[in-house]
Amino acid sequence: MAIRKDANTLTTSERQELTSAILELKRRGIYDQFVLRHANANMRAIHRSPAFLPWHRRYLWDFERELQRVSGNPDLGLPYWNWPEGGSGASMWDDDLLGGDGHPVSQVVSSGPFRSGQWTVINSSGQPAGPLTRAFGRESWATELPALQEILDVLSITPYDAAPWNESVTQSFRNQLEGFRGPNLHNRGHGWVGGSMLPMTSPNDPVFFMNHCMVDKIWHEWQIRFPRQGYLPASGGPFGQNLNDPMDSTPATPIDRRPIDVLLSSNLNIEYDAVFPGTGQDQNQTVELSTNGTLVDGNISSTGEIDLYHFDVTDFNTYVAETSGASDTVMTLFGPDDHTLQIALNDDGGENFNSRISQSLPAGRYFISIRLFDNSATGSYQIRVNTESSDNPVIPQLEVNGPATDAEITNPREIDLFRFSAQSSGVYSIETSGSTDTFMTVFGPDSETLQIATDDDSGFLRNARLQLQLQPGEYFVRIRHYSNTGTGAYQIQVSQSN
Repeated sequence: MAIRKDANTLTTSERQELTSAILELKRRGIYDQFVLRHANANMRAIHRSPAFLPWHRRYLWDFERELQRVSGNPDLGLPYWNWPEGGSGASMWDDDLLGGDGHPVSQVVSSGPFRSGQWTVINSSGQPAGPLTRAFGRESWATELPALQEILDVLSITPYDAAPWNESVTQSFRNQLEGFRGPNLHNRGHGWVGGSMLPMTSPNDPVFFMNHCMVDKIWHEWQIRFPRQGYLPASGGPFGQNLNDPMDSTPATPIDRRPIDVLLSSNLNIEYDAVFPGTGQDQNQTVELSTNGTLVDGNISSTGEIDLYHFDVTDFNTYVAETSGASDTVMTLFGPDDHTLQIALNDDGGENFNSRISQSLPAGRYFISIRLFDNSATGSYQIRVNTESSDNPVIPQLEVNGPATDAEITNPREIDLFRFSAQSSGVYSIETSGSTDTFMTVFGPDSETLQIATDDDSGFLRNARLQLQLQPGEYFVRIRHYSNTGTGAYQIQVSQSN
């Protein structure tokens, strides 16, 4: 899975990979096609209207896939422009990423990979139109970038949108984020950069994609904060703006082009590296499920509604979550102890059109979201969680200072669990090897839920490695792929230093 990161946090190699991919798209003429797709769209169909957010989410997703294709890296993610930390002195404007401000008079950019002589912008007819230009903070209405508190204020607004579905509506999250009411977030990003970022050909400046990635991140977090606040209008709005309408200037493949097709970031394998303060699922708003098979009544009473549940696992086991009834449900499982880390998604794995997930789970709290396949429908259902006692898995034991154990992540979002015994106090090394990009979490002593440490790439290549001072006891190691869509074989080994 592509992890979208704050542009300022990209490593040197990540910056080089991203800029090389953008330059390659430009060389092949693909980048300019994205500029024209935005420039020649019906402006009011993709701005100043409810489809502003889903249209640009799909647009970014398509662009990100092209970056992944030409780079050969399926995990390359678009970075976002973190406005509060992204002023003119931020590292994202260094010469190895975006380059800096334009000339005080001509506004021409003369530094970085998109400098004059290296990068040529196009007009709405696709013809060359000179060098890239910027004028940081020189528009009277955009002298400063949005502050964190302004973002948090907009994140508190509901509903998603309201009639008359345009730039005049005040109580609208979409309109406040777009910038025609409230603190002016998205629009101010364009205005602060100025120059080539002002007209409809604004994708000529690669920072356009980072600006809109920030916009999408804020929408993503709003959806986490208000899971029961669906997209509006579901129907009855202008054509092209309703939940199931095709969006203007959007290809029908590889996914469909309606707002409903891009509402869930998890379905698009979109993940962000961090969230703003206050973003997180309120566990008091989730319904608790037992793991003994007790049925709980559920009801999607309004279009676009998502019902939320949680259940607690105390012992490593195989658990089955399933719905029953006449409604066509879609189930998503998250965890452990993280309502944003998706483990599995299912549509019709149960009887009729019900959803069913069977998964081996280590100890922790897990979260389930239920929606209907048709987001414009309503209906009741029942849900339960049970153990598959006959399939009780055995936690593999790792031998300290013994040979490496072969293992494999065979399914996306799989979490492998191991245990080892520390017989004496000392420094223990737990590490993976192989070509799979592993992520490691260690728990203990004598607890599957007391987290000690995590690691991503401290080992050779993209392997995980931890060196820990441990007391005697039983320890547990969880291994997953860094990408939520990745699979692959690896080896794991534990050793104690003398």
